[in-house]
Amino acid sequence: MAMYRAGTIGRTGRGNFGHYLDQAFEGFPNIQLVAVADDNPTGLAEAGQRLGVQRLYPDYRAMLAREGLDLVSVGPRWIDCHAEMVIACAEAGVQGILCEKPLARTLAEADAMLAACERHGVRLAVAHRRANAYEQYAKQLVAQGAIGQLQVMRGHGKADHRAGAMDLTVLGTHVLDSMRYMAGSEVAWAHGHVTQGGREVTVDDIHAGDEGVGLLAGDGVAAYYVFQNGLTAHYESYRGTPETPEVSNRWFGFEIYGTHGIIALRNSPGTEMYLYRGGLWTPDQAWERVTLDEWERGPEGRLRSETDKMRLSNTMIVAELLQAVEQDRDVVTCSSGRDARAALEMVMAVHESQRLRSRVEFPLQNRDNPYCTWLDSATLTPVPSPTGGEGSEYPSGGQDGR
Repeated sequence: MAMYRAGTIGRTGRGNFGHYLDQAFEGFPNIQLVAVADDNPTGLAEAGQRLGVQRLYPDYRAMLAREGLDLVSVGPRWIDCHAEMVIACAEAGVQGILCEKPLARTLAEADAMLAACERHGVRLAVAHRRANAYEQYAKQLVAQGAIGQLQVMRGHGKADHRAGAMDLTVLGTHVLDSMRYMAGSEVAWAHGHVTQGGREVTVDDIHAGDEGVGLLAGDGVAAYYVFQNGLTAHYESYRGTPETPEVSNRWFGFEIYGTHGIIALRNSPGTEMYLYRGGLWTPDQAWERVTLDEWERGPEGRLRSETDKMRLSNTMIVAELLQAVEQDRDVVTCSSGRDARAALEMVMAVHESQRLRSRVEFPLQNRDNPYCTWLDSATLTPVPSPTGGEGSEYPSGGQDGR
């Protein structure tokens, strides 16, 4: 059995170590977590104690240079560092990387990350929540034709205080990745509508989002996607009431509509799964709750908590990542770097469509943040021509004028 040296990267106070990604390698007899990196001294010390690791680095680049790591988890939830960390891991000779979602701030960053991984033969997996037993079971039902021919999918954000653009960016990426997985097809085109307080967003609504995501706008989002195989999908995120975690978590998820049935998946990774045995929902027929013991209970029969299920999801991803490394193939059953970029593209398409006031074709030509592009175009100011003719336009603010 091949043995693997692993490290983990976090940033306490700026994304921390994500959703237990620092512990993702636990339980694997052929993986030894040997080093931790965190530029926060207190967080670094606490992580070392929590993980039982003594080789601690305030600079992740020094860890990569000295430890000869095979596997690395890039944990920060804040995504302003993902591109540089993943690229540094790839260039250091790491064989497999587990990265927190969302993958990157822009498609340009995602392109650079995937190019670096391809250039160095690195396998990249991303912590999307299709890695749970319910979504895998739903995929099996779809493949078996249990709900007939697929017709449409409908996804929802949590509708909490992050409703709209932030919800779409940090949580919608889960739902979009899962819907694309169920569709089994690439997106052909999309149309998005972004609002603020019920009106369409303007350049004045653009602001810096939380968690290092870059520029955002809008507290309401509605999106329509058309896949290459003809299947369609919707996604929406609006502020909900009452705003409680219980309501928000149960709203977060998606439904898959077929000619003979409907599958509903909510509250991942804990996940509630329901099956409706009919192609057209009517109030006089009940939904069936689906429960999977292997996900709900541990080996001793104890009910798993939400934290347990999140850890189990991470274990599934690492197991798939290991197989991809050993078999020299891409990540398949979980979300690969390519899958995560595709989900990010679905996010960016909503804002690009709003900017252009039209549908957008895939792949997107604009690989930058659409709101950066919008601001740049808004700084073009007409000036009188010295000959008295039509005015020309020049950037009066540019990067420094934002």
